Amino acid sequence: MEVIEEHKVGYKKTKLGWIPEDWKVVNLSNAVDFLDGKRKPIKESDRSKMQGHYPYYGASGIIDYVNNYIFDDDLILLGEDGANILTRSTRLAFKVSGKVWVNNHAHVLKPKKTFDIDFLNDFLESINYRKYNTSIAQPKLNKAECMKIPILSPPIEEQIKIGEILSDWDEAIEKTQTLIEKLQLRKKGLMQQLLTGKTRLKGFSGNWKEDKLGNYFTERKETGHDNLQLLSVGRNGVYPQDTTQKKDTSNANKSKYKRICIGDIGYNTMRMWQGRSALSEIEGIVSPAYTILKAKENTNPVFFSYLFKLEEMIHKFYRNSQGMVSDTWMCKFKDLKIIKFQAPSCREEQTAIAEILVTADKEIEQQQSYLEQLQAQKKGLMQQLLTGKIRVKA
Repeated sequence: MEVIEEHKVGYKKTKLGWIPEDWKVVNLSNAVDFLDGKRKPIKESDRSKMQGHYPYYGASGIIDYVNNYIFDDDLILLGEDGANILTRSTRLAFKVSGKVWVNNHAHVLKPKKTFDIDFLNDFLESINYRKYNTSIAQPKLNKAECMKIPILSPPIEEQIKIGEILSDWDEAIEKTQTLIEKLQLRKKGLMQQLLTGKTRLKGFSGNWKEDKLGNYFTERKETGHDNLQLLSVGRNGVYPQDTTQKKDTSNANKSKYKRICIGDIGYNTMRMWQGRSALSEIEGIVSPAYTILKAKENTNPVFFSYLFKLEEMIHKFYRNSQGMVSDTWMCKFKDLKIIKFQAPSCREEQTAIAEILVTADKEIEQQQSYLEQLQAQKKGLMQQLLTGKIRVKA
């Protein structure tokens, strides 16, 4: 690859910035044919009567499968409306191939012969669409505005090479995402087998006994530690409040905030019926809205932090929550401690099970970290290749 810097010979200034002299800037209407007139929405009730194996696409991807199709080609779909135009939580531009049905929430684009579909797909995905949004209430990219979007047009041979390079990263990202899904599925299976006693680990035998949660935990109700850091309890852990995106709505006076220690389990008293609990690996204070569980000597809290995520246990929390409506349902310690369940009374077996699940989580975290690296590399490559700052030899 050859790096081309701005202001260097062979560079020119355009409305999209400095680009190689042999590149052009064209409007999207000159790069693609809009096939929006052929798309057709189908109501969910009607789709239920025409289930099949052809993908039915909306603004963010496949939303159903139907028994017919209206396109049979290599195309780019560009989301036409929805919050994703601004949030970009998923791809807005994506390539589809073969027989598909598309509803009226995605523009259907057929690249002209002077454009490589993979290059153009990634270029469209790299655009910040905020300035093309034509609606305040519901973000929208109308066709007229889309047709005026400026597009970079390198020589077709260079487009193809850029598309191939970026496709390699896409393939690696897709494989890693698939592996993560498999690891998550495997962990879910392990939890179901090990936490319910359906599968026992070598070296452990004897029936599990039914017992109350109150025989494994006491409630920690220590206050007056407002010198400790403020923590937040999320679905997957306990974090310092100042490291989260959540707005700090805590009281200035924290004298009634509860202390939570390493190895405690904190749960949202009004959301335990939704499984809002987490094991703490740090010490601090949390809002009085949380209940803090302190493990007894016979208890491995890591084991129970996983057990509390099982659907069967969450249903028990739901049944033992008290209140008039769901928004006020509370599962106080007095309600939680009487819940009965079957678990190994032997702490060693609890620990052995917990270690397997912790290892499974670490494997998932490693792959998620690798995925983030790949996505960052892809983003960096897009910024360099799609703007001509780095040239590739076709």
